Amino acid sequence: MPQDSDFSQTVKVNLFELTNEELHHRLLNRAADERRLTHQILQLIAEVDQRKLYLPMAQASLFDYLVTLIGYTPASAQRRIDAARMMQQVPEVGSKIENGSLKLSQVSQVQKVLRLVRKTDNLQLLPDEKKDLLAKLENKTGAESELILAQEFKLPPQTQFRQKIQQDESVRIELTLSKEQIEIVERAKALLSHALPGATLAEVIVSLAERYVRTRVGAKSKSKGQTETKMKTEMKTETETNAEAWTKSSIDQGSTSAPEGTERQRRGVSKQAIPAAIKKNVLSRNQGCEFRDAKTGRVCGSKMFLEVDHVQPRFAGGGNEPFNLRPMCSSHNKFRYTAGC
Repeated sequence: MPQDSDFSQTVKVNLFELTNEELHHRLLNRAADERRLTHQILQLIAEVDQRKLYLPMAQASLFDYLVTLIGYTPASAQRRIDAARMMQQVPEVGSKIENGSLKLSQVSQVQKVLRLVRKTDNLQLLPDEKKDLLAKLENKTGAESELILAQEFKLPPQTQFRQKIQQDESVRIELTLSKEQIEIVERAKALLSHALPGATLAEVIVSLAERYVRTRVGAKSKSKGQTETKMKTEMKTETETNAEAWTKSSIDQGSTSAPEGTERQRRGVSKQAIPAAIKKNVLSRNQGCEFRDAKTGRVCGSKMFLEVDHVQPRFAGGGNEPFNLRPMCSSHNKFRYTAGC
C-alpha cells in the first residue's frame, strides 16, 4: 500500500500530466459533485432543524450546533440554515442549487431581506411569491441579486459591517453608519463627555454597553480593573446575602422551615414570584445557559435569551431559593419541560 506522501506525489504527477481541457473538465465535474453534496447536506440540516436534534446535545440553536459540533464558520452556517429553511417552503431551491442556477449566498440574501421586511413592514411572502422572487435571481451575480432585491422591496441603503479577530484576541471592526446613526452616537459621546473626557468612539460604545449590562444583570466591568477572581468572590458573597434575605423574608411571612421544609410550605413558596434581587443575581453569577447534555456532559453555555429556571420545578415543590435557580436559554428552558428532562 502506498504511503500518504507517495499518493500525494502520484496525484501531483497525474494532475501535471492533464491537458488544459482535461483539467478544466475535471474541475467542472468536481464542482458539480460539490453542488450535489451541498444539496444533500441542506436536506440533512433541514431534517435536523425539524427534529430540533441540537437541543438534547446542549446546543441552544441550529446555528450553534452547526458551528460548534459540525465545524462550519458562522457565515457558512447561516447560509446553509437560510437555504435549508427556504428549501422547506420552496423545494425547487435544492435542485437549483445543485444545477448551479442559484447559489447559497443568493438564497441567504433573500432570507435576510425577508427578515428585514417582516420586521419593518410586517410583510410576509407566500411560498409561491418566494418561488417567483428566486426565479428572478437565477444565474445572476451577487451584485445583480442585491440590486433586484433592493428594487423589489424598495430597500434603503444598508450599513456594512466587518469584524476580524487579531493576533492578541482584540477585534478590529469596520462598519458604516448612516447620517442618523452617527448623530446618535455623537450625541451620546457629548452626554458622556464629563464622565469620559476625550473618549474615543470605541470607549463610548463600550461604556454604553457596560451601563446596559449593569442595568440588566448587575455585572461589574472587567475593564475597570476588576479581575475575574474578584468578580467571582463578589458574586458569591452577593448570592449568600440574597439567600439570607430570602430566608429572613420567609420567616417574616410565617414560614419556620429551612429550605428543606414541608411540601405544603414549599408549594406556597413556589407560587411566589422570584425576588428581583435573586433573579438578577442568578443571571449575573453564572456564565450562560446551564443545560447539560446527559450523554456527553457538554454544557450549552449560550448567553442569548437567558431565563431563570427552577432546578426542581415549581409543580414538584421547587421554591425560589437561590440554590434552586439557574440560568437557561429560552430554547432549552422550553425543551426541558416538553422533553421531560
